[in-house]
Amino acid sequence: MKRIDLKEWQDIGELSEFRDNPFLPIYSLSPEAKPYIQITDISPKGIRIKATNYVGIIPLNENYLLTVSPKAPVEDFLYLIYRAQGKKVSIKELKKVVKVGRDKIREFPNVFHILLHVLLTELEKIRSFGPLKRAKYTVERGAVVKGKLLVKETLKHWVSGDRTKITCSFFELSKDVPENRAIKFTLWILLELYSTTLSKEIRDNLFKKYNWFNDVSFPLGMDFVNDIEEIILYQRLPSSRSYYYDILELCLFFITHSTIEFKSAKEVKIKSFVVDMNKVFEQYIYNILKESIQQPFIVKKEPEITLFNNAEEYIIKPDYTITDKKKSQVIVVVDAKYKERPTTDDFQQLITYIERINTKMGLLIYPSWKEFNEVKQYNFKDRKIYVYRISLSNFERSEKDLQNFIQFCLALNQ
Repeated sequence: MKRIDLKEWQDIGELSEFRDNPFLPIYSLSPEAKPYIQITDISPKGIRIKATNYVGIIPLNENYLLTVSPKAPVEDFLYLIYRAQGKKVSIKELKKVVKVGRDKIREFPNVFHILLHVLLTELEKIRSFGPLKRAKYTVERGAVVKGKLLVKETLKHWVSGDRTKITCSFFELSKDVPENRAIKFTLWILLELYSTTLSKEIRDNLFKKYNWFNDVSFPLGMDFVNDIEEIILYQRLPSSRSYYYDILELCLFFITHSTIEFKSAKEVKIKSFVVDMNKVFEQYIYNILKESIQQPFIVKKEPEITLFNNAEEYIIKPDYTITDKKKSQVIVVVDAKYKERPTTDDFQQLITYIERINTKMGLLIYPSWKEFNEVKQYNFKDRKIYVYRISLSNFERSEKDLQNFIQFCLALNQ
């Protein structure tokens, strides 16, 4: 299978090997791929594609695999992901983690290959310091007393004529715990995703580490994901096994962004692995807004508002509204768009929101990869519309500047 590597919003014609002929000889695109890419042209030679806001691994058909990497550096991309999940992370710490993968940049040409290598490197800590084990209650029949003798169960066997066996119960340390099941499941996913595109050395490395967990059961469903999230959130691992946290964070990243049909261990189908950067960006901006808003103001995410007073079936849902609780009045309507640039439709949508809600200010927020944030003001009747480009190259400064701008907007309405 041939792999094609693009960046967000990059056209295939920008790649040197496709500059003279920017068409893939594909005439039947996988249905799973259609939502995640843009077809910009069709010819007898095939189709011309462009990446969109979906970052990930997308099988186009049985012959071509598309990987879309973020425009931002890997550590910035991870920061955005973690920050959107409400986690406090340090860019410095993420740089240390990513450096492991960057050392192999020629072998791992995109962000997912880098993170795969980081995971494999982190897993070496299990071999160095040992796997996580927990006490497991076990009942066993045998010829030797081990632990507590279960008299009633033993007598039942004796009455039935089997006097050579006794039944005992005991606690023993077991690797078959949710954390190790999550790692085993992740390695299985990676083997499925990358089996045709990785070198034999890397495939063998994945298989070797997968075999470390032979005595760990394959998950029966996806419920273990919630267990792992709680373990990380509440820091429930023993200090001697704290290195599992970084491993599990990476495992969750691969698991939660994979499109999986899961029925049983023998019936698992992985269609694609994608991160919707628009959703990530929306949640990231929401978390910044929450931190900058104080009483009497509150921020609401996706409030449902009827478009017409007498038609409840027509609903509009702006990304966020900032309301003055004392006045019971919406002050600012905010939409976050993970796009290269604003469009006419974006303005029309925001104008619809502010007209229906009857507020005087709207804010459109877009990402930028320039050094500083940028803001432009537009006027519509007596209303102000701001287009704010938040820089994703210096998060600490950018977030503080956006929070200050929000305070400025609220002050204008007091």
